[in-house]
Amino acid sequence: MNDFAIGDTVQVAGPRMRGNVGTVVFIDVQRGRVLVRFGPVTQDFFSPGELEHFRP
Repeated sequence: MNDFAIGDTVQVAGPRMRGNVGTVVFIDVQRGRVLVRFGPVTQDFFSPGELEHFRP
């Protein structure tokens, strides 16, 4: 879970929403999930293994 911090820009590498770029807005350490927001209204939880740091 230490790979990501709130405010990091990440890209989804897992099968769900692959390729989408968003911002980490919450880290649920107990559940091992990262909440990523895509635009003003879409957000979803991912496991750290489904995310990678975005490199433009």
